[in-house]
Amino acid sequence: MPGQSAAWKVNLWVSGSGSFINIVAMTIMLPFLPHYLGTLGDYTQSETFLWSSLVYSSTFITAALFAPLWGRLSDRYGCKVNLIRASIGMFLCMTLMGLASSAWQMVILRLLAGVAGGYTSGATILMAKEAPESRAGHAQGVLSACILAGSLAGPILGGFLSAYVGMREALFITGGLIFFNVLATTLLIKETQVAQVSRESTEAPASPFNHMVWALLIATMGLLIANLSIEPIIYSIVSDMEHYPLAATSAAGIVLAATALGCLLSSLMLGSFADRFGAMRIAMYGFSAGALLIIPQAFVTDVYTLTLLRFAMGLALGGVLPCLKAALKHAYTDTEHLGRVMGLSTSFQYIGQVAGPMMGGIVAATWGTAPVFHVTAAVALLCAILIAISMHRSRDHDSQAIAS
Repeated sequence: MPGQSAAWKVNLWVSGSGSFINIVAMTIMLPFLPHYLGTLGDYTQSETFLWSSLVYSSTFITAALFAPLWGRLSDRYGCKVNLIRASIGMFLCMTLMGLASSAWQMVILRLLAGVAGGYTSGATILMAKEAPESRAGHAQGVLSACILAGSLAGPILGGFLSAYVGMREALFITGGLIFFNVLATTLLIKETQVAQVSRESTEAPASPFNHMVWALLIATMGLLIANLSIEPIIYSIVSDMEHYPLAATSAAGIVLAATALGCLLSSLMLGSFADRFGAMRIAMYGFSAGALLIIPQAFVTDVYTLTLLRFAMGLALGGVLPCLKAALKHAYTDTEHLGRVMGLSTSFQYIGQVAGPMMGGIVAATWGTAPVFHVTAAVALLCAILIAISMHRSRDHDSQAIAS
């Protein structure tokens, strides 16, 4: 028993650090991507911007499509094998990106990275299976914090390495970090649950999703929409506000960083609260508080107030994702096919990552920037209501089961 207790903690920190490295790899080229593409061909500025958007978004498209597949394979062959596969795939793709000679090659490699990757979703499935029931929220909170830290560190590291070492060299260094992750995953992760799942049981049809599972999946997508809706228009929002003595670009970066910092701190705290007070309840409160904090953002006139509100919003919403992951583990009782639902949850995350910025851009182009906050608050509030309804239906179902 003590050995098993230590094993899940080692698994958590190895998979958490591996998730951090993989997110760094996904985001490290953000600061220099247009410049890097400019070295690969004779592109106009508009063509460079188009290629940059295509290169960056392509990974999330294929990752969303393949995440359920990797979840099912984790059920059948174990999570560790899937994590090693994802690490090797990312190592090859990142190294080849450093050797790319055209924008088309970068698009293809980023598409393949989405197909071959999936380390973070694999880590989520691993800890959903390995973490004790009483620490499920804590485990998902640590993983979420590692992912958020990677999204913060990636652009910073990319900007530093590209300036002082070189852009291609930055990609090679990232490939080296991922190779280290391959070794750590292979040597240190111990999967204790594989032996309990037979090949015959994984080949049997999985149980259908109940209403609570669907509510949690939709809420996962809604959470990413709420967090990311203003990202493509943040410069326009900040430039219309009082931001002296900061430049508009610096102010925009500070606002985004404040949101990410709030999310990072919240992930570490709310995951543990979910273990004590219930994941669904904490997620509902987080969505509700987030909606209340988004509404006044439409009316502020200076960047400093907006920064404080975005930080508070990050605290409210940032810990919701690990709560939703922990709740999924409880809601989907077919534990032998848990990877299936966790993989699908990752797909809904990626859909939200694409839909959120798209929604923000469309609403801003149609009605202006202020309505983006109103629509975003409505999304967060609808997610809170959806979870509340699902909890009420679950209680009614439990009461009827006891009565019968």
